[in-house]
Amino acid sequence: MRLSSKRSYFFGFFAAVLTLLPLLLLVLWSVSKKWQYPGLWPQEIGLKIFKQMINEPSFLPASLNSLLIASITTLISLLIAVPAARYFAFQTILSQRLIEVLIYLPLILPAIAVITSSQVLFLQLHLTGTFSGIILIHTYLCLPYAMQVLLASYRQLGEGYSLTAESLGASSWSIFWQITWPLLRPGMTTAASLVFIVSFSQYLPTFFIGGGRILTLPLLLLPYANNGRFGLASAYSLVFLGCTMLGVFVFKKAIGGIQRGTKR
Repeated sequence: MRLSSKRSYFFGFFAAVLTLLPLLLLVLWSVSKKWQYPGLWPQEIGLKIFKQMINEPSFLPASLNSLLIASITTLISLLIAVPAARYFAFQTILSQRLIEVLIYLPLILPAIAVITSSQVLFLQLHLTGTFSGIILIHTYLCLPYAMQVLLASYRQLGEGYSLTAESLGASSWSIFWQITWPLLRPGMTTAASLVFIVSFSQYLPTFFIGGGRILTLPLLLLPYANNGRFGLASAYSLVFLGCTMLGVFVFKKAIGGIQRGTKR
C-alpha cells in the first residue's frame, strides 16, 4: 500500500509539473520586456505586452465573438444532442456500432475537405462571412462530442426510472424535468464543457467560413505564434485559457451547479 501510495504521489506530482510548466512559460513570455539567450529568466519584466494586446482594436471584438460563437454553438449542440442521444440510446433498429460510426463520421472525414466543400455550399446560401455560417459549421464539428457523451449518459441511466414514473401516471414533461434532467446533469455539463472548448478553439472553419470578416481569438493568436512574436502569442494564449475557463464555469453553474463535498 505504501509503494502504491508513493507511486500515486509521484505520478500526481509529475502530472502537475507537466501542466504548470507550460503555463509558467506563457506567463514569463507575456511579461518579459527583454529575454535574450542564454538567460533562463527574462532580463526585464513588465506589462508592455499586455498593454499592447489590450490596445489592439481587434482584441475586444475577437474575444466577444469567440465567447458568443462558442456559447451559441454549445446551446444548439445540446438542444440537438439531448433528444437525438435518447433516441439512439434506446432504439433497437440499428446496431450500436453503426450508430457510433455515424456519430463520429464528421470527425473521421478530413476536416479541410469538409470545410472547403461546406464553403462552396455556404457561398450559395449567402452564409459566408456571417455569424450564422460560422455557428453552423462549428455545430457540425462539435455535435459528435456532445452526442457521444450524452449517448453514454443515457445508456448508463437506462429506461427503468422513466418507465416506472410513466406507469405511475407521470407526464413526459414531468419525467424529463424531475427524473431525467437531474440524473443527466453530469453528462450535460461534460458535454457542454467539451463542446464549448472545441468550438472556442476552432481556427480553420472560422477562417474559411468567416471569410476574414469575423475575427476570433484563434485567428489573432496563430499569426503571432507563426511569426515568432512569442510575447503577444503567450498573452493571447492566457486570455484564451481564461475565456475557456470562464465559459466552462458558466455552463457548469447554469446546468448542474458546482458541488463541493458530498451531500447527505
